[in-house]
Amino acid sequence: MPEERIVKITAWPKEPAKLEHRFNSEKPCPVSISFEKTPANVIVHSNPKEPLHVDMAMNVIAKETIPVCIKMCEPICVKSKYAIAIDIFDRPVANIGLQGETRISNCREEDNNVRPVCVDFNKLKKGMEFTEALTYQEFKFTPLGDKLRTVDFGEPAGRIKLAFSGEGIRIDLPQEANQVKLTVNNYAGQTLDFSVYTGSTLANQFSQDIVNEVKEIFISRSGVTAIEIKGGNNEAAVVEVCFSS
Repeated sequence: MPEERIVKITAWPKEPAKLEHRFNSEKPCPVSISFEKTPANVIVHSNPKEPLHVDMAMNVIAKETIPVCIKMCEPICVKSKYAIAIDIFDRPVANIGLQGETRISNCREEDNNVRPVCVDFNKLKKGMEFTEALTYQEFKFTPLGDKLRTVDFGEPAGRIKLAFSGEGIRIDLPQEANQVKLTVNNYAGQTLDFSVYTGSTLANQFSQDIVNEVKEIFISRSGVTAIEIKGGNNEAAVVEVCFSS
């Protein structure tokens, strides 16, 4: 069973938040906010240009649509439950309940004319070793500790991968990217650690659970130039790297 992750808003910035979200529907998506400790102290500000409606149930409704934006560095799965009522001649005749998991990911509008640039290692021979940086198809792969080596262990079966030591590997992209997909496997330890760079600046760090499996890691950030991966105790490897600008 996948590990359950609970996402909570723990703090708001002091300055006014700039929020944005896009929906395919013409109507805004309803958002429900709950508090662990009730009742909550709520301060409501209103003015003639931006009026608020408060009904007897104390539900606060903005007359003007307030969009919401959640930016994620990895997909989030949310348990969902919906109820659909069917009325005929203003009389309820049926209720349909739907529940399951909704996968939310940081998606961007794709340009059909732009194809991702990808590199794999299937043209290399098994057993090759690299103690210095390897420049391959305009990508640069640098060992952060011990050597890199080409292997065929693990998934996907039959493919050549670039294995690295626990100290890690650095991947420099041929150019700045806004979307990066890393396909990696790991057969030692519970996680791999990722560091994302924009130029010389460390832009983001995160860990990903990868245990005896292959997994795709998606990074969505403007200006990405390099990624470092650490962990795996000599039993982790890069299968493929793709990026798009």
